[in-house]
Amino acid sequence: MFKWVKDLGGTVNAEVKLNKDGVRGLFTTKGIKRDEPICSIPAAAIMNVAGYNDSFAVPTLAVLKEWKLGAQSRFKPYVDMWPGPEGLVNSCNMDLKYVPMWKNDYCESSGRERNHADWHKHAMALLDGSLNPDIEYTVQEVMGADPVTVDDLKYACAISSTRYVSSARRRRLLMAPVFDLANHDRNCANYLSAYDTADFLHLLAGEDMAANTEVCYSYGALRDDYALAHYGFMPPLEDPPRLAYVDHPEFSEGHYSHDNAPSEEPFQGTPEEMRRELQRLKGIRVQIKNTPDALPPQPKGQDYVYDMLKELEWRRLNALEYEIKRLAFALNEKVEL
Repeated sequence: MFKWVKDLGGTVNAEVKLNKDGVRGLFTTKGIKRDEPICSIPAAAIMNVAGYNDSFAVPTLAVLKEWKLGAQSRFKPYVDMWPGPEGLVNSCNMDLKYVPMWKNDYCESSGRERNHADWHKHAMALLDGSLNPDIEYTVQEVMGADPVTVDDLKYACAISSTRYVSSARRRRLLMAPVFDLANHDRNCANYLSAYDTADFLHLLAGEDMAANTEVCYSYGALRDDYALAHYGFMPPLEDPPRLAYVDHPEFSEGHYSHDNAPSEEPFQGTPEEMRRELQRLKGIRVQIKNTPDALPPQPKGQDYVYDMLKELEWRRLNALEYEIKRLAFALNEKVEL
């Protein structure tokens, strides 16, 4: 893929290696000064998959088309670097058996499944034509008579939603090879250039970088549950722990955005407000603790989706307990957990 990008006129000052955690990452091949390019991806290698206001069907079908074209896709070197259907899981394609394992009302409430369960319904409606009157392109318009399954659509949705970035001025969603190999670090200083002229998309160093430094990029102020649901990974542990998005006092269903993430400041208020928040958090903790696992215990390493959801449960409880103790201390009250 790197050769393909370079043959199209791009520049890549990086290579793929395993990082200290055994995760595939992007590493510099030479020293790079601040504001210099780590890589420059030419327009000919970039998949321009949708506009800001397009439905999920547009990037999903754009990705599906190139994946199904196989050797005939002009993006083949890029497509070959995508994880396969078994190697990527997010809200788009997560098996519905995991829904209760989230243990929060955003995913399951009053018997009505939400979040990634909704993506299953969207994919089914796209496939059976129910969405045709309301979407930009239908499956048949993009794929012709080629056979398409709901699992194909879920996979294409997962690929697009975990890989595209936005270009502000042109208001497009772009999938750029090489760049999307950079792992997330919410405090990462590296940044993308504007993509106004559609010549190159540059990933620029936010600080001086020595050779063999892992290249990061911030996907936003991701909290653990949001990162798992939308990107399929758990961010590094933080100290002090941060509340999951669904447990945050500013949580609002369907209104999260990277540009308007919930506050990072500790909750403050009058003593009465702080007591209400304390009781709210204690209630969430009790709910999680009292909710049995919907799936039988699995040996660690056997089912990585199960493992991630159990890790998320532990992190939620850890963050809740930290915040409960912080509020109780501020109120000079005793708390038993």
